[in-house]
Amino acid sequence: MLALLVVLVVALVLLGCLAGPLLDRLRPSGPHPATALWCWMGALAGTFIAATGTISIAQLWPPTPGHGFVEWLRGCLPHHPTAAMVLAGLAGLPPAALCAARVARGVPRLRRALRHRRRHREMLHMVAREDAEHPDVLLLDHPVPVAYCLPSRWRPIVLSTGARAALTDRELEAVLEHERAHLRQRHHALLLLLDAGHALLPWLPTVRRAKARGPVLLELAADDAAVRTAGRRTLAGALRRMAATPGFAGALGASGREPGTLEWRLARLEGAARRPRRLGRPVAWTLSACAAALPLLATVTALGRLVLAC
Repeated sequence: MLALLVVLVVALVLLGCLAGPLLDRLRPSGPHPATALWCWMGALAGTFIAATGTISIAQLWPPTPGHGFVEWLRGCLPHHPTAAMVLAGLAGLPPAALCAARVARGVPRLRRALRHRRRHREMLHMVAREDAEHPDVLLLDHPVPVAYCLPSRWRPIVLSTGARAALTDRELEAVLEHERAHLRQRHHALLLLLDAGHALLPWLPTVRRAKARGPVLLELAADDAAVRTAGRRTLAGALRRMAATPGFAGALGASGREPGTLEWRLARLEGAARRPRRLGRPVAWTLSACAAALPLLATVTALGRLVLAC
């Protein structure tokens, strides 16, 4: 049991404190932003699994209150000394209170984000109209070039008349494909996960860096999908025309909201195309899977021993 707890603590330190700075050294304009995003998500998943496992074991280790409750259900609580249970209970209160406080902060934040999206969508239904040329686009009468997407089953892409007037046909198709890639790859859900993770464990370096780097990688991944449809120069020209697009909370737009994102994307599109290494993607996926699977296996094994054995 002690060995499993040590494994979880080591995994928490490696993934929560060291993996973030290491992944942050990778250039965001690399050939495979989706692979880099998988690495970040694997590190985050392993971090939260290791943290959850460590806290759960601390709460269930005999004779803590969690273990006492389980054993009371099994009829073996009298085997533990009363003084030891009192001391363990006092020691288990701070981590339990901390977990409750972080969850109490993260859940309302997630609900506010979803509520804001819903209100934004309701407002669009009142001021925007359907685009006859594209079945997934809402057309907004506004001179500022705007293009962004919100997750919805009905016309999730919002396009302004200013954007349609400023872009050529090929550039417009590149922008729409960029937004469709966001929706197809569920980037809005990933943004919510990053935000919720940062609300729960903001002091870990990996979580903080993932919150800052994740939106950039999402935009680069959507750029790759648009490039396959319209080409690099066409997308770069569209991004330059859309540079003045304002950002909207909860939405993903072609111009990007994070400072410096547009410059990175343009430099990547206008630079020489680099061929990715053949082994880069399988190795990254394997490491990401191991980063999440090993802490999960240790957590399940440790909890099984604590709950099933007296």
